[in-house]
Amino acid sequence: SLTLFRGVLIRELVARGHRVRCYAPDHSADTTAAIGALGAETDSYPLARSGLNPLQDLKSLRALTARLASFAPHIVMGYTPKPAIYGSLAAARIGVPRIVPMITGLGFAFQDGGGVKRGVAQAVSRRLYARALARSHAVIFHNKDDHRLLAGLGVVPPGLPVHVVSGSGVDLDQFPVMPLPPLLEGKGLCFLMIARLLKAKGVAEFCEAARMVKEKSPYSRFVLVGPEESGPDGFSKDRLAAYDGIVEYAGRQSDVRLFLGQCHAYILPSYGEGMPRTVLEALAVGRPIVTTDARGCRETVDERVNGILVPVADSTALAEAMLSIL
Repeated sequence: SLTLFRGVLIRELVARGHRVRCYAPDHSADTTAAIGALGAETDSYPLARSGLNPLQDLKSLRALTARLASFAPHIVMGYTPKPAIYGSLAAARIGVPRIVPMITGLGFAFQDGGGVKRGVAQAVSRRLYARALARSHAVIFHNKDDHRLLAGLGVVPPGLPVHVVSGSGVDLDQFPVMPLPPLLEGKGLCFLMIARLLKAKGVAEFCEAARMVKEKSPYSRFVLVGPEESGPDGFSKDRLAAYDGIVEYAGRQSDVRLFLGQCHAYILPSYGEGMPRTVLEALAVGRPIVTTDARGCRETVDERVNGILVPVADSTALAEAMLSIL
């Protein structure tokens, strides 16, 4: 995440003479080396990226506060839900002069759908976002819908400077236009989805739509790329096994360009995003996309020009859109 999504920003800040330190859980030696090559430093802290355990989150907040105190930064920018919240709260605790969280997406708690667990998660998240933003000096959003939602809930303090940017951006030198591959035997197409195995990414809808399309286009391929995820929103490999022979699971991949080059269309039936980077990458290489009429996703589509929008959690509509591309 740091090197792919923030690498250009890190390099630019270092080039302007700033000292940059990157905090994240579970640094590997390769990540440390890659960030070091950008001229920045790394430090690790404990973080449960998913889940609702307040003791674990309190541990993260305390650890991050201690690490920031030892570095004494002038500016702190946390991004993704938990680091945006806890990074801001930790920075406020030690009196950092400039705190600017980046809301790259609101996460599990604010996705559509009921349930006691999601209701509790949203109530807790609203309070935490309100506390974090009350202590911030500005905030960056990746789409207008997330800003409108939090502002409507009274979470964004009046007068707080708000900046909306269209996601992290994609380096067109790294993701140049690629020619479409030949049609598959029997004039089938390759449909690709890249996402963590989460229900909210629409993995179930992709698999079920693939089953429907496969019945009418047996030569088409359906490829799923992304790491497994635990937590309340995880989509287990056992569930994925029910689609053996239909969906090809390629697991975690550090470089997705080969897969983008081999596909004819990109699919992301997400329940909501900040601004889906994989969609931007697919558009950059010249692939039509099918995604949902959800926060962040809808902003990437010019209907029937570069892609198709479908309703959230509707595998039948997704299958129909994929068939229309066929």
